This record gives sequence, C-alpha cells and structure tokens, in this order.
Amino acid sequence: MAQHSAGNTITSCYSCYGINCQRTSLHQEQSCVDSLDYCVTIYEEAKVLYKGCSLEIPYELQSRCLTEDSCHKCNTNRCNNVGSAAYACVECDSSKDSNCVDNADSLDAVRCAVPTASNSYCYAKSSNNVVQRGCATTETEQQSCLTDDNCILCSPGDITKCNTVKIDAESNIGNRFIRFLR
Repeated sequence: MAQHSAGNTITSCYSCYGINCQRTSLHQEQSCVDSLDYCVTIYEEAKVLYKGCSLEIPYELQSRCLTEDSCHKCNTNRCNNVGSAAYACVECDSSKDSNCVDNADSLDAVRCAVPTASNSYCYAKSSNNVVQRGCATTETEQQSCLTDDNCILCSPGDITKCNTVKIDAESNIGNRFIRFLR
C-alpha cells in the first residue's frame, strides 16, 4: 500500500447498505481506497439506503447523488452520520432557552441525525413545566413520544419546522396531534 502525505490522507466513513442502515447495533466503518474519495449518505425521503465512500456506491444508487436532496457528501472522517436536509427540527429546552415555549418558530431548525427507524420525526414535549423540542430518529424515541400524553410527533418532510406548534409547559394535549401516526 502506498504511503500518503499529510495532504493526501484516506477518509474513514460510516458504512451500511439497505436494511443494515436501520440497525442500531451495527456501526461499521470503511476506509476509502482513494485519497480523493469522500463520504456519502444516500436517502429515500428520511430512510437511509447507503452510507460509505463515494467510489463504492452501488450502481443502482449512483444517480441519487446527482441531487443534494437524496445525497449528503462530506470529506472529513465519519462525517456521514446526518439525516436528509429535508428532515430538520427545532431543538431546544425551555429550561435553557425561553424562546422554546413562545417563540420556537424564531429558532433555526437543525438537521437530524441519521434515522435508525424507517422515518424521521420531530417532537414537542411538555413535562414538569419544561418544553422540549427535537428530533425523534429511533423507534424507541418515537414509541416513547407516542405513549406520552404530553408529547407530539410530526413529519418535517411535510411541514418545515413542524414542531414549533405552541404548547404550554403544563399542556397534556399532545395525543390530539398524533392520532394520524398510529
């Protein structure tokens, strides 16, 4: 194997393909074979189809990296662990930011992590006089919110910053908003 100078280092990327991208217990990495190669994550809406080096993209997925909507490209080690740009949520905690309660729509949406569930949702939750908002990208997080009367889920793919809905810190009306998800 050829030696690389400091400017020509090999990039290491998170790696998965197909259903393995939804497994929470599987965290594989791969070293790209070319120093000019970079990391990618390929999506179908919120669902991750592939993570790895760009030169290793399966043929049937290569066209998805022609647009930014379906493909995230980056060139630092293990940088391909973010979800689709279309799936962003407001993340805040009213105990640290007072805007989280009444001015959540003034806060910027943050790109969610790569989902391990089949979809990515935003949540807004009220508990003990504290409002929290963020991403629910695992099945455990989503099920937890669905069973909590003080938590709502929404799809950021349908409505930008969907979790900025106004809820009071003492609210228990969450389940009215999530009936369509069950």
